[in-house]
Amino acid sequence: MKLRWKLGITIPQALLAIGAVCWFTSAYFRFWIREAYYSVRPIPPRCKQGGADFQARVKRIEAEAKVSLKPGTKKAGVISFFSSQNIPLNFYRIVGHNEASGQIYVAGLAECASVACGDDSALIGVRVDVDGNGTVVLDPVVVGMYTDCL
Repeated sequence: MKLRWKLGITIPQALLAIGAVCWFTSAYFRFWIREAYYSVRPIPPRCKQGGADFQARVKRIEAEAKVSLKPGTKKAGVISFFSSQNIPLNFYRIVGHNEASGQIYVAGLAECASVACGDDSALIGVRVDVDGNGTVVLDPVVVGMYTDCL
């Protein structure tokens, strides 16, 4: 009877300790799980190429935005930039300041689904502060991010 009582106390304590360690080291734990997964199932070249293309597209849009959307650019120039990049444009008035922004959603490939992410779907967002007339006031902000990762 004494052994059963000790096991009844020891096993829950061990599980609680393991759970606490996993909780506090979850990012580290996820990293190693991802590495183990990729060692068994390497990333297909098509997915690597898709990721590289996405990053290149973000860099290209960012470079073109810095050239085209300099402070002082009129509303027509803002509209022209967004239409040249096929980005839907919206003008917002948010708490006393105006903003022009738009997002592109990039669909991922089903074969690229992994432990850490889904199908690598992503979005590219462009935002620029404008005045009441639509003239650019500050430098643009371009953000590229995956939308279905943990």
